[in-house]
Amino acid sequence: MSEKQHKYVIEHMEPEFSDWVKLEYLQIQRDVGKSNFYISSVPADVKESDLPKEFIDAGLQWTHTEITNFKSVDPTFPSDSSRICLLDPSATEELSPEDADQFDFFLFGGILGDHPPRDRTGELRKYGYTSRNLGKKQMTTDTAVRVTKIICTEKSKFTDP
Repeated sequence: MSEKQHKYVIEHMEPEFSDWVKLEYLQIQRDVGKSNFYISSVPADVKESDLPKEFIDAGLQWTHTEITNFKSVDPTFPSDSSRICLLDPSATEELSPEDADQFDFFLFGGILGDHPPRDRTGELRKYGYTSRNLGKKQMTTDTAVRVTKIICTEKSKFTDP
């Protein structure tokens, strides 16, 4: 039996693609595979020629489309929002290995760490997706994706250091 392939969507919430964002997004693609990773909500005025060359060379999948209309981008995107998990530091429930069967897509706010945090994930919370956290510590986006994948594919319970 083959391992379930989850999809990972970063809702891009930064005004540009800083060097740090470029590194994180390219690492995420390496970690989860090109066909399992999307960047959504790229600002409408951004054209392919405006994207970092590294993204184009890597074949990174991106779209102007917001997560609420994502089925037009990926037909496997569930109509049933309960199959989508928002990784949210404010969630009351921690992501667990059992969640691997419950969710098909994992949604992350592509937010560079703010200190103190400004809760920009709240912009996604309003859509009512089931949410989970990854412990109490703030993580980079690529680390959060990697930890999510490990929990779901290796069936490892998260331990907050």
